[in-house]
Amino acid sequence: MENEQLNIEFDEQPQQHGKRVYVYFALLIMIVLTAFGMKSQWQKHVPVRQVSVEGVSVISKDEIVRLMKLPPNVPMYELDLTALQQNILTNSFVEKVVIQRDAPASLRVKVEERKPAAILLSGELYYIASDGTVLPYIASSETYDIPVISGVDSTSVVKMGQKLFNPDVREALEIIAALKAASDELFHAVSEIRLRKGHDLVLYSFESGIPIIFGKGDAVKKMVKLDAFWQKFVRNNETKDIQYIDIRFDDQVVVSRKNS
Repeated sequence: MENEQLNIEFDEQPQQHGKRVYVYFALLIMIVLTAFGMKSQWQKHVPVRQVSVEGVSVISKDEIVRLMKLPPNVPMYELDLTALQQNILTNSFVEKVVIQRDAPASLRVKVEERKPAAILLSGELYYIASDGTVLPYIASSETYDIPVISGVDSTSVVKMGQKLFNPDVREALEIIAALKAASDELFHAVSEIRLRKGHDLVLYSFESGIPIIFGKGDAVKKMVKLDAFWQKFVRNNETKDIQYIDIRFDDQVVVSRKNS
């Protein structure tokens, strides 16, 4: 009888211990959930305390923050990020922007800037991107070794932040892209692309100012031909007696010399 009583008491101990484990585990879950809920509620009421900006070289970080127009003391999770992005996109140098919340009280702004492809001379100086977007000509820490597009038709309406669809300007931008694709040396050798109101475009070399009559169309093909000629005849030879270079003809480069 005594043995049976002892056995019963021995069997009840692990059951009581198991119940305590379940109780402690349930209490722990309740504490964690309560803490998580309190943290979430606290975060919902915390205003933005820091803004980090990435990807800018032309526009300053302070300018990006100014453009955002952050309302004061508004909790971070109540901010309309889409509206903030649209505010930043009002600067024509900004091509893309993404804003992310970074708990507990920071915003991370990732900017992709438009890069000027050329300097546009149209009454005033502008930058112009490869897609034709007109950009302000502003001083920045970024330096650009890019050609000038001159001779823009006075009837062309130039508006900041909008794309310019002038056919001659579009042709000039295609020439610049073809120059970059041909070689860095040739790209840096051209200082100006002169538009002539629908007539043949003319390029000018940087060092000697030699006119290069480009004509129209077939930019890539012409640049390959010009690059081969430049490497063979211009790079290592005297160019003072060259009056102009004409690349309008198929499979040949015509050179006019001053004494001929």
